[in-house]
Amino acid sequence: MEFIKKFLKPKWQHANPDVRRQALSELNSVEQLLTFIAAETVADLRRAAVVRIRDEATLENLLGHNQDDVRQTAREHWLSLLMPAGQRLDGINSQTLVRIAGLTQDQDLRLQAIALISDEQERFNIASSHPVARVRLAAAEGIQKAELLVQLQDIAQGKDKAVYRLCKDRLAEYKAEEEARAAQAERIEQLFQQVRQLNRLGYGPDFNGRLQVISKASQELNAAMSAERQAEMASELAKAASVLREHEEEERRLAESRARAEAAAEAQFRLLLGMEALLAQANASTVAEELHQQAQDLDQQWRATLADNKPSADKARAFENGLQSAFALHSSLQQLAAHGDAIQALLAQPQAEDLPSLQKTVKDASRFLQQIRWPDAQPRPEFLRELAERQLQAEAAIRALDQQQTNRIDGLQRQIDQLEQHIQDGHLKEASKLYGQITTNLRQVDSRATRNLQRQARSLGARLSEMRDWQGFVTTPKKEALCEAMEALVGADIAPDILADKIQAMQDEWKTLNSTQPDRELWERFQAAGDRAFEPCREYFASVARDRELNVERRNQLIDELDRYETGLDWANADWKVVQKTLEAARETFRTYSPVERAAHNNTQERFRAVCDRIYAHVQNEYDRNLARKAALTEEAAAQIEAEDLTAAIDVIKQLQQDWKAVGVTPRAADQKLWKQFRTHCDAVFARLDQARAERKARLDDTVLHAEQLVAEALGLSQLELSVADKLSRLEELEQEFATLDLPRAAFQRVRKGFTDAANALDDQQQEQQKLAEQARWQGVIDRLQALADNSASDWDNAAALPREYRDLDFEQAWAQREELNSESAAARDLCIRMEVLAGIETSGADQARRMELQVQRLAQGLGQSQSVDQERQDLLQQWLTTSASADQQERFLRGFRASL
Repeated sequence: MEFIKKFLKPKWQHANPDVRRQALSELNSVEQLLTFIAAETVADLRRAAVVRIRDEATLENLLGHNQDDVRQTAREHWLSLLMPAGQRLDGINSQTLVRIAGLTQDQDLRLQAIALISDEQERFNIASSHPVARVRLAAAEGIQKAELLVQLQDIAQGKDKAVYRLCKDRLAEYKAEEEARAAQAERIEQLFQQVRQLNRLGYGPDFNGRLQVISKASQELNAAMSAERQAEMASELAKAASVLREHEEEERRLAESRARAEAAAEAQFRLLLGMEALLAQANASTVAEELHQQAQDLDQQWRATLADNKPSADKARAFENGLQSAFALHSSLQQLAAHGDAIQALLAQPQAEDLPSLQKTVKDASRFLQQIRWPDAQPRPEFLRELAERQLQAEAAIRALDQQQTNRIDGLQRQIDQLEQHIQDGHLKEASKLYGQITTNLRQVDSRATRNLQRQARSLGARLSEMRDWQGFVTTPKKEALCEAMEALVGADIAPDILADKIQAMQDEWKTLNSTQPDRELWERFQAAGDRAFEPCREYFASVARDRELNVERRNQLIDELDRYETGLDWANADWKVVQKTLEAARETFRTYSPVERAAHNNTQERFRAVCDRIYAHVQNEYDRNLARKAALTEEAAAQIEAEDLTAAIDVIKQLQQDWKAVGVTPRAADQKLWKQFRTHCDAVFARLDQARAERKARLDDTVLHAEQLVAEALGLSQLELSVADKLSRLEELEQEFATLDLPRAAFQRVRKGFTDAANALDDQQQEQQKLAEQARWQGVIDRLQALADNSASDWDNAAALPREYRDLDFEQAWAQREELNSESAAARDLCIRMEVLAGIETSGADQARRMELQVQRLAQGLGQSQSVDQERQDLLQQWLTTSASADQQERFLRGFRASL
């Protein structure tokens, strides 16, 4: 039997190596070749068998063979299959290049292959795990995806400086590029908002300049804009260009209107000159109808210009006055032609002197002048002037006659009243003299107008005669008493000035006692007593006279000093306040130099006033200059009330106020008047500023209110029954509208935080929905595992509920491959522990030591760095499906699986 078996043994199992070599050429089955390799003891035959295998999976398994020659031959043979001799690397796909890079021992070839790999994930795998640093760096150089660079940087940190530095530098470049793109996008958005704001505000002084800047910036950024943004920007720029064209067209129309207005104004000026010339050339010899026709022609031309230019009120009034003057002159010329002969006849008559003739002359001249009514603005003809003069002369003569008669009658009445008063006072002498004058004057006045006065004079004459008879008996005792009183003053202890007054008073009283009786003896007695009594007063009045002379001298000295002061002072650089004080002090000092003689007082007073006037003239000139300056400042302040640029106007007003303070001395009354006007103009400008601020505040308040309403709507989005996508879309619309608002910085920051809060709330909602969706996504896997654990897999039919990556997994087949059902195993325990580690939940105390070992292995293998959580969860699930586990272990695994989600 053994013989038969030995005889029937295949040739490739023959003991002779040459036979086995011949039989090897006939083997085609991979299983036979693998069996041959496993049984063959000759290395050359094993290598020959490996070369006959072309299945890549088989060759990949042989790379782990226990024989070095098999592993080396499999690597070389597989490499020759992947890259036949003479074939270029640039024609090979990425997967094959990865295999070539892993198989070749040639470092240059490996680097060339890696350089041609386009799959960045493959490059990442090589860069993160290949043992050769140059290979890792070459693979890393081809990685461009930021997420792969971040992962690779974490892996290379502390292990591979070159790869770590490359990832860090490239990520920094990406970050810089991203920031540049973000800045560019922000610049584009700002540019778009600027052009929208430009169109919203309309044309202004800086519209054209801003549009040019925006247009230039738009051209520079056009390549970076999306097609939609390019279209929007082009639309807004077209609107702005349209606004500019409309403004230019309006400017053209205004320029034409201004040109017509200027031409009309010039024509109006010429017509005014023509009207003035017409009136200036007109005289008494001018033909009335020609003057009327020329005036009408000028009026028609003037009215034709009014459609293009409305003249100022002064010009319109001047032309209208001129036109009316021309029409009035036309009427006067007509009347002059009608009455000229009668006027000449009147002027040829000599001037009358009697009242009736004078009255007729006045009547005729007045009638002619009233009918002609020669305009005052026109030079009056000589004969009309003579006629008016003849009338005035006659009227003056009439008035003179009337006044002369009236004055005489009034004078007689006053004299009669005075005569009566003298008689009542007992003044005989004055009454007698006045009665004689009245009698004379009565003879010079028309007796018909003075009959009453004559009766009064005769009555007073009778009373005067009676007074003369009694006067002598009354005055003698009074004169004797005055003599005794004067004699009592001789040697009296009375102050000289008071004594002199008493003497003067008695002398005045003596004069009132005049009478027709002789009283020389009493008068000599009275005069002698007066002379003796006045002796003490002479020395006193001599001293007073010396003081008056001294005061005159002092006044002259003060006047001389003021004269030198006026001539010697540099008035261009004078201290005007000191000058004012000097004048005030001089006037006060001059008043203290009293008394003086009347003549000297008048003389010194006149000289003092003259020098003070010269000094004050300088002060007055300074007053005039300063008042003119303040008047100019007032006019400048008034001009700022209607200034378009309010900010510039405020600056001008502030400077004008400073200039006002710098102006020198002014008279108080005039200064206060100007100050009141100046202050009124300044207050008007500041009132405009207050109004502008109030309006701007109102606009800002409205804008802030609108922004707050947008924020309120944004914050309320989280409460609406809408999808998160719709809420985010609406939030974006609200933010875009908010971006167009012109807000103060503080209000912008405060309100902008509301949008951030609203976005965070919607992000939380979105994350919550994603979490719920993720849980629902994995719930299908959990349900499937639970059905397998409950042996109800056949009743479960919801493949659509599984995640996409699990829909192709045959749960039943994998479950069926387990060696034993519902039996606890160490492999299942390890999978439960690994799932708990992945989920981050606690492990029971009995498995703590094993958990530590598995964690160490996990870190050593780098699973946490090379695989995502989903990938690791999927690997654990696939292993679990083929691992025997008890019901407790199944529940434990499912619990960890749920927690890992």
